Amino acid sequence: MKPSPLSLHNRLLLVALLPAALLATLVTALVLYRSAQTLDRTLHQHGNAIVSFLAPAAEYGVIAGNRATLQSLLQAATAQREVSAAAVYDDRGALLASNGRIRVLEPEVLRSVKDGAIPHAAPDTLAVIAPIKPGGIAVDDEFLDGWQAGATEHGTRTIGWVHVELDTRPSSREKSLIIWTSFGILVAGLLLTAVIAVRLARSVSQPVARLVRGVGKMAGGALDVAIPEEATSHELSALERGFNTMARAISENHRTLQSRIDDATALLAYQAQHDPLTGLPNRRVFEQKLDECVVASRRAGDQGALCFIDLDRFKIVNDTCGHAAGDDLLMRIALLIQQRVREQDIICRIGGDEFALILRGCSPSDAINIADELRESICSFDFEWLGHNFSVGASIGMAHIDGTCTDPSEILIAADAACYEAKRIGRNRVVRYPLKAGSQDSPALEGPDNAQTV
Repeated sequence: MKPSPLSLHNRLLLVALLPAALLATLVTALVLYRSAQTLDRTLHQHGNAIVSFLAPAAEYGVIAGNRATLQSLLQAATAQREVSAAAVYDDRGALLASNGRIRVLEPEVLRSVKDGAIPHAAPDTLAVIAPIKPGGIAVDDEFLDGWQAGATEHGTRTIGWVHVELDTRPSSREKSLIIWTSFGILVAGLLLTAVIAVRLARSVSQPVARLVRGVGKMAGGALDVAIPEEATSHELSALERGFNTMARAISENHRTLQSRIDDATALLAYQAQHDPLTGLPNRRVFEQKLDECVVASRRAGDQGALCFIDLDRFKIVNDTCGHAAGDDLLMRIALLIQQRVREQDIICRIGGDEFALILRGCSPSDAINIADELRESICSFDFEWLGHNFSVGASIGMAHIDGTCTDPSEILIAADAACYEAKRIGRNRVVRYPLKAGSQDSPALEGPDNAQTV
């Protein structure tokens, strides 16, 4: 006998899954069919119940020609669940009253309806019709004068029709929900069956095969490997426990080492881009952001400004109280600047007591106001250290970024020159580059040779 090309593991899966899949599919199809029938029947019954109630109630209004009464009945009918429109016709098929956007039916259609429902209604609509029969209402002669002969006879004569249209979209949505729910249950059931079948197949398979697969995964670089300890013999069970113990130890050592490497890499990356004292971005980041701002101003027309901030009288703090006081002052000034600038602005420490501020999306007048408010905040800041009180200021040089200059180094030189001029003419002020010739504070700067940091 020729052996089957399927392995024992796959044959067990096939035997377990195929009957379950066929049975689940048939049961699901039957449930969906029955559910759809039930929903359609319920909707028909709901429509028939409404028209069965509405027809007797509309009898008097049809006989009397009282459209207000009919209109109030139709409003009450359309307030019912799933009813979108309703209408009342007389015995000739003429429309007496309607409520909602209803499709007016021809008299031939009204007379041809036998079971209460129109087979070809509008999309997403179920139309239900019921005849209005005289039910023995006692009326005065003045009403009978205008009514046709035989209209008051107590027979089966039809004196009008009620027409109700129901919205089938809620029923369709419920059908869709049932379909998707059934499909989800089917998939979940098949998945559960598959899991059980796989477990059954694995319990029959050789424990040695699990060991071989585990060793192969580990050789391929997968360190989080564990095999089920399901062997029935003592020797194979010991091998499985030993393999799992070894795999866990290797995986844990690898995770610990990788975590340390990731932490060290993240720390190095942070230190490479931030000032170790203030935590602000350093000069390397500042140069990158300045390049980006210049490119944006050239391509998109964005306006901005570069401000060089040099603290005044900082050397007095260092000489009087030492570098520890100076470091504390720098950290406090950095925090103060961060609290005064906007979220989209970038503040960097570029060395010593010098800071660089890039104002993005900022007009020249707004940039001057921001810089001056920042200068006043620094000037009004009081620093206390071991009983000594100090007051520092800020000389700020500004150069606008408006797309006219495409070289970031020229903007940097201009801001540096403006900062130098601010210190030269008395410190604690904001100077914009280029300076106007003949200004009150200083003469015009003719070039970058005059831009030197103090």
